[in-house]
Amino acid sequence: MSLSERFIEFVGESGGVLRGILHEPVEARDLPPVIMFSGWGGTRYGPNRILLEAARDLATDGRAVLRVDFRGRGDSDGFVDEHDLRSHIIDGRTMVAWSRRNLADRPPVLLGICSGGEVAVGCIFDGLDVDSVCLWSAPVFAAQATTERVATKRASYLREYGRKLFRGETWRKLIAGEVRFDIIRRVLGKAGVHVKSEDEPAELSAQSDFPARCEAALLIYGTADPIAAEAIQAYQALFSRAGCSTELRHIEGANHGFYALDWKREVIESTRGWLAGRGTAS
Repeated sequence: MSLSERFIEFVGESGGVLRGILHEPVEARDLPPVIMFSGWGGTRYGPNRILLEAARDLATDGRAVLRVDFRGRGDSDGFVDEHDLRSHIIDGRTMVAWSRRNLADRPPVLLGICSGGEVAVGCIFDGLDVDSVCLWSAPVFAAQATTERVATKRASYLREYGRKLFRGETWRKLIAGEVRFDIIRRVLGKAGVHVKSEDEPAELSAQSDFPARCEAALLIYGTADPIAAEAIQAYQALFSRAGCSTELRHIEGANHGFYALDWKREVIESTRGWLAGRGTAS
């Protein structure tokens, strides 16, 4: 099935312009559109272009797919340091409203990678009805960066850097002065864990129900992702309490961002198959 891609923009609640891409199948099927949310420091492309490739594949399945940068990211207005999880959820809410006005007046599928998964869950707790959610490597919603969590991720990064020391490419970069020690220090310092500000949403560990509709959730995590065990436990419990059917899929050996080609393809194909199994539910 062929598809079209076009640049779109609309004004967010902050007054700034949000910009992104709309993927539309030439022959659309009666399916809920998909809205994609990027990770904390990323753009609408996702790590290793996973969101871009997933959007194109889902569009060939007959779905409209919306990929828009959050404020302060990519092509959207705003400054990098003037955003948090709350502002991302507000932007996500704006994307859902745009979708219902311009694509289909029906609850969409929300698909988020890393903190984009938190945004998807946050939209439900903001009272937005959704068809379903797909959470790829989503951290525990609004969980503060505990010492244990930072230490776990730091140990994971140290193991990865240790493996890289045995690669010829690493030594070539060292000799050429191409190794970014500033980035390595920053990664190991906070271990890539976002420290929440005081005005961000509270953690949802005590919630027992959703204030909006969400019938199903797909959770996908890599077995080498250091946040996976804690996050899976939290989300399975949350969705179970809310009466939302949940399916968990592991990507063997995959890291947090699914960087290898085989991991990326498995995530995308698993998601396509799961959504196809939900049919035309609205």
